[in-house]
Amino acid sequence: MLKNKLKRISILTILILALMLPIVRAENETADNVATPDATTSENNMEETDSTIANSSTTSQEETFKKNDVYLSGNDITIDYIVDGNLFVFANNVTINSQIGGDAFICANTVTVGEQGYIFSNLFTFSKNVTINGVVYDLYATSQDTNINGYVYRDIHVGSDTINIFGTIGRNAYIQSENLAFTNDSNDENSQGHINGNLNYTANHEFSIPEGVVTGETNFEQKVSFSGNTIQDHIMRLGTFVITVVVVWLLCLWLAPKFLKNNTSLLTTKKVLPVIGFGILTPIVMIILAILFFILGITSTLGLLLLLIFFLLIAISNSMFIITLNTFICNKLKIEKTIGIFGMLVACSVVLWLIGLIPFIGSLLGIIVVVLGLGIAVSSLVLREKEKTVEE
Repeated sequence: MLKNKLKRISILTILILALMLPIVRAENETADNVATPDATTSENNMEETDSTIANSSTTSQEETFKKNDVYLSGNDITIDYIVDGNLFVFANNVTINSQIGGDAFICANTVTVGEQGYIFSNLFTFSKNVTINGVVYDLYATSQDTNINGYVYRDIHVGSDTINIFGTIGRNAYIQSENLAFTNDSNDENSQGHINGNLNYTANHEFSIPEGVVTGETNFEQKVSFSGNTIQDHIMRLGTFVITVVVVWLLCLWLAPKFLKNNTSLLTTKKVLPVIGFGILTPIVMIILAILFFILGITSTLGLLLLLIFFLLIAISNSMFIITLNTFICNKLKIEKTIGIFGMLVACSVVLWLIGLIPFIGSLLGIIVVVLGLGIAVSSLVLREKEKTVEE
């Protein structure tokens, strides 16, 4: 169940990357499509006429078939052509009335898979309303309302306030919801939903499951409520987290600009093991040295200073990791402007903070991030000293 939550939340990162890629591609295509004048104008005109006739059939084919991944954004998006690849959409309303050969990643207000819609792989979506009237292989959804009237070939992993299953789930259902229904208001037996596998759900109370709806087992887990954590508390914590990352980034931009340009090399295959080693050994060595300094008495001040440095490194470790990850993403997407790097930095911070809210997995990821962040900070200092020594 926790893995499924992590996978759903991780869609945010993929969507962010997906939305940036079309911008880069559009710029490259614009540069490649600039026409250059030629002296033989008449011959070119004849060739262009012939190519126009040849391209007309190609254009009509492209309108009904997309061979590569498709990236879309806008207000109302309707997919009525075959996509032989993955689909990435950020829009207000999204409707799929055709076949999607790969995965579909959608962030929208409403998402509808029509009766002619067929997603051959996974549908990942963050939205307000999701309606499945066609066929989806696997469904991963976080939404306010989820309606399944069609067919999900394998599993569903859904977190929604209200879930209506009037169609068929081929295997198992993993659900977190406050309202679950299998029969609509017409009470028609043909409209009753069915789960061919197991039903695993988390809620404040058990639901009344109609007989024969679930072929396998029904497993209920009581939802744990955190009354002390209000929305205002989460917003304040998120704001503090993001501000900390931005402040550390600005300090690096001011004091260590070379680190921001070269820090991604620390995550390469050759250097990642030393980074992990520094991240694990640094706390152990610093704590042992601080204890020894306190025992000796004379150097207790040095021990206190060492502890302060240690806690400072721990405090900025998350920021160091996010800054390095952000630089890596920006390099891949060829984002060079400061405003673009800043925006991606904020987005990465929010995504990592959201993942950290997941019980157990969030804690495990937090440990990994701290270790890598410490390793990156210490490794950059050590490598910088080595470079100075070599230059001297």
